[in-house]
Amino acid sequence: MRLSYFTALAFTLFSLGAPLYAGSITFGLLNDPHQNYTFQTPGGQYVTDPVGPYPGFLGANVSGDLFGFFCIDYVKGANWGGTYSGTLYNIGDAIPGKSLQQQLEAGYLSDALYQLGGSSASTSLYQGPISFAIWQIMDTTPGDVPVDPAAQPWILQAQNAYNSGTLHAANFSQTLIFVPDNPSIQDFMTLSPDPIPPSSAPEPASIALAAMGATLIGLSQIRRRRA
Repeated sequence: MRLSYFTALAFTLFSLGAPLYAGSITFGLLNDPHQNYTFQTPGGQYVTDPVGPYPGFLGANVSGDLFGFFCIDYVKGANWGGTYSGTLYNIGDAIPGKSLQQQLEAGYLSDALYQLGGSSASTSLYQGPISFAIWQIMDTTPGDVPVDPAAQPWILQAQNAYNSGTLHAANFSQTLIFVPDNPSIQDFMTLSPDPIPPSSAPEPASIALAAMGATLIGLSQIRRRRA
């Protein structure tokens, strides 16, 4: 097994299309928020990992640059307290290795967690399962991400929303994806600061979503352990 770590990204609004920045944006992780989540896979393996959203910054470590983020590449790593340069994308941009469907479904789930409280949401009920759902959706090689039974309903909800045609890039204009220059470092997605329109808002089975005012401050870098 190895340890992975997470960086974070800050939020700025730009138009859809080309990357927002290229090669000159600095992203930094803060401290480990100790949001550790444990589950048992269908095969009986116990998995414990830090889960999002995580604290970090874009540009400078000041209040205006602090936001919440998800790691979206389970098998890659980053360092707590580290800073990275890279490219900032909108959902819907042509991002190497990430299809539009993957982007939209992951954005849908990040917004679902925001509506449930973001960094204040229950780690066991929401942060953990939604984080593993995002990792499984974004997995470039199916099987790299341990299967969390609690994540599967979230994956199904995101897939159903996409297949229904209600998810569009315009729904996630405030959700960004950071791709570092170093290909061995994690990619990250912002936790959307505004709910998406009600017509496409996630409604997981048996869960009443409440639009809770989650304060998106710098989410610490996250250390993840994987078998």
